[in-house]
Amino acid sequence: MKRFVGVFLLTVFSLFSFSQTTSLTIVATTDIHGYINSYDFVNEENLDYGMPYIAYLLKNVRKENKNVILVDCGDTISGTPVTYYHAYYKSDKPNPVIKVMNELGYDIEVFGNHDFDFGKKYLVNAVEQSKFTWISSNVYENQFPFTYSYKIVEKDGVKVGFFGLTTPATAYFEPPKNYENLVFKQMTESAKLAVEGLKKDGADIIVALVHSGKGPMYVEKEPFENALYHVLENVKGIDIAIYGHTHKENPIEIYNNVLICQPKNYCQSLGVVMIDLQKRDGKWEILSKASTVLHPNGKKIKGIDKETKYITSDLKDFLDEKIGKYKDEIEFKQNYNNPGSAFELLYSVEKSAFKDADVYFLALPFENVVKEKGKTLRIRHVFKLLPYDNYLVKCRIKGENLLKLIEKGADLLDRDGNLKPDAKPFDCDIARNIDYSVDFGKPEGKRVEIKTVNGKPFDKNAVYSVVITTYRYAKNYLLFEKEGKVYSEKSFRTTAIDFLKANYGKENSDDGGFLNW
Repeated sequence: MKRFVGVFLLTVFSLFSFSQTTSLTIVATTDIHGYINSYDFVNEENLDYGMPYIAYLLKNVRKENKNVILVDCGDTISGTPVTYYHAYYKSDKPNPVIKVMNELGYDIEVFGNHDFDFGKKYLVNAVEQSKFTWISSNVYENQFPFTYSYKIVEKDGVKVGFFGLTTPATAYFEPPKNYENLVFKQMTESAKLAVEGLKKDGADIIVALVHSGKGPMYVEKEPFENALYHVLENVKGIDIAIYGHTHKENPIEIYNNVLICQPKNYCQSLGVVMIDLQKRDGKWEILSKASTVLHPNGKKIKGIDKETKYITSDLKDFLDEKIGKYKDEIEFKQNYNNPGSAFELLYSVEKSAFKDADVYFLALPFENVVKEKGKTLRIRHVFKLLPYDNYLVKCRIKGENLLKLIEKGADLLDRDGNLKPDAKPFDCDIARNIDYSVDFGKPEGKRVEIKTVNGKPFDKNAVYSVVITTYRYAKNYLLFEKEGKVYSEKSFRTTAIDFLKANYGKENSDDGGFLNW
């Protein structure tokens, strides 16, 4: 018996003596949206998150681990006054977000839908400035991948294969001019081809970097916008998936034996994936895999954004630029029945872009914007009114679907017309230029009654013209007619700035200028 035990221990010892082991760490961010500074330029206050804080966490991870790969899952170069000001006024200078990412030593980036906000040419310029590789296996140009479908990064002899996926909803979030000649293919079939290519090229482990939410489980047909679950249900060979787009946080999840992780948007957390491997018979095997998220701990690396002062030094003056005066309060209210004066102001902006539509839609706001009376309106206030750089689209919708669209907004409200606790204001549409009522006491699907549209009796079989933001259009694209779309020449935010300057920017107006409809 003793001899048997001894032989067994010797055998085990021999196996481990001749096997090679190593560990890898993948560090991830997503939905950075231009937060390269730990400062809110709109509200003029310091933040306790952003790239400087993430840089400190990253430094410690690299100090404690040898084989570190740094990646991002998209929506990177658009989202703050810094990115807007660079795109429209300083685009001849280096892209400030790319400059900081280069300094931090990113390895891979994935295209997000908002990376197309300032147009294809602007994005290509950012890609060319990057010392890291941009990938997406489902974004094509002239039947070829836009940049790279995937990339292999080798660490300590292990070939780590990364492929990217970009939500196909990008084609609806953005006007066609922003993605000229590009096609956003469905993600599952693109993922299959990418995994096959990575295996053929010798990848030892495969990591999906996905700009898309998880979506519903076990669906028969692939969802449009959020399809990570669908990909993992139908594509074999993926070991790890890191994702973004939904601005949520998911430290660790296992789905179909795939490790899933999502860090928080705006550099509010850092995703960390840890992998232990063993090489047996010439092949690497995963012994264990785990993930977590690290949150800023109050410490940051100062100066990582110092090379971007060619943007930030002039940004305050830009945001402080006067575009008019007003005599009343400019205020948003998260109430369906009384959304506030700012809501009506933006409705006027929509009408300035498209004068002859039947219906105009706006979503409820995030927060109150300006409460004081008799103040000067500045560009920074427009950034509060419109935190994202969406476009406007004039499209067509049947009357029966118009009812459904308003019903979807009613789903988010209680009997008093207030948002339900778990509802998002930007998903709740309110219509103008239309006479309708919502009875929250009636059953779902029968709460909305439309009397007139653009002054004429409502007809559920008629087709109406509707103005809506590209974000809300993308979220409800199946309700609209496929043909007849017209997009605003400029983003909603830029259109608003131009409108306010043109109509209410008279410094010496007798009544103060604003809110005189």
